[in-house]
Amino acid sequence: MNFLDRMKSLFSLGSSSNVAVGIDIGTSSIKVVQVKREGGRAVLDTYGALTLGPYVEGGFLGAVTNLPPELLAKALKDVLKETNITTTNVVLGIPSLSCIIFIIQLPAVIDEASLATVVPNEAKKFIPVPLSDVSLDWYTIPRREDSSSSATGALTAAGGEQKISVLVVATLNETLVRYTQTLQKSGLPFDSLEIDVFSQIRSVIARELSPVLLMDIGASKTKLAVIEHGIVETFHLVNRGGQDMSLSVARSLELPFDRAELLKKETGILPSTDHPQIQEILTTHFTDIFSETNSILLAYEKRYNKSVSKIILSGGGALTRGLLEYAKGQFSAEVVLADPFAKMEAPVFLQGVLKTTGPEFSIAIGLALKKLQQ
Repeated sequence: MNFLDRMKSLFSLGSSSNVAVGIDIGTSSIKVVQVKREGGRAVLDTYGALTLGPYVEGGFLGAVTNLPPELLAKALKDVLKETNITTTNVVLGIPSLSCIIFIIQLPAVIDEASLATVVPNEAKKFIPVPLSDVSLDWYTIPRREDSSSSATGALTAAGGEQKISVLVVATLNETLVRYTQTLQKSGLPFDSLEIDVFSQIRSVIARELSPVLLMDIGASKTKLAVIEHGIVETFHLVNRGGQDMSLSVARSLELPFDRAELLKKETGILPSTDHPQIQEILTTHFTDIFSETNSILLAYEKRYNKSVSKIILSGGGALTRGLLEYAKGQFSAEVVLADPFAKMEAPVFLQGVLKTTGPEFSIAIGLALKKLQQ
């Protein structure tokens, strides 16, 4: 039996509850958010984050880690305790860095029962590892009569054959084992998981009429996902993230990594009289990321004959000082920061803080909201 067959589908909503916790275990930190339902509204209960670097001998804040389940469980229990999490009704995010996400076109005559055979056969063309090393999940994209996109809805091939589109996710089994073991060792249930990009869609994207690019600038990589009507049409990874920038600063200024990480956060890409090199270093990294992003946008526009109207910056890297204004000058589309806390009610005195920290918590919030939705 497939690993994913022993748990709820990654696309399912899972069981509902009046209190839920979203857990986002990233490469450099853990973020948790507890949300409760009051009068049909989502209300922020508590939230927090914990860096993982110190859990490695000689590790630093902001460093990318690959902790075993035992240490991840210890860190998870620590952050749950520090944030006064009160429920075990949790949803864990599975990193899309460990997944391959793609869309396949199949003849419309294929029924749902046949997909279990057809999808794995077609998926072999997209997956560079043996199928035995991954768990497959898929979702038939509903037909949209008004859609001309070749990635969504029902299509008509050149010969007149009707096609259906199926969104497929292949997740490494070793990743699923690692994260479910982490939950088990933390004393938490492991029946509710979700690929993190789908959590972000839930938390930061509203009812957009045009395609939107979600750019998640993480510690190890930058994730790019073009979303239309809630469907992932394009997914791409850029092999640059926050740690690369900190390492470049450390080498240039001959500083320890932790000091370089601190200076990076303090300075960002704003001019600095004390350390003018930092602006140049970070700008170079972001220019490379944005150049690759523009290539993805151009390819999308050519393939589907439509343009992305908005770019949403998410992840810890999105909070780099001066980045938003710089990004606005690099793209023709509107550029905004993710604001996932806008999807729920919170104390007024926290509004300013939540606005500035929101991009870091988009995955955790989307996971928590998953449990509250019917």
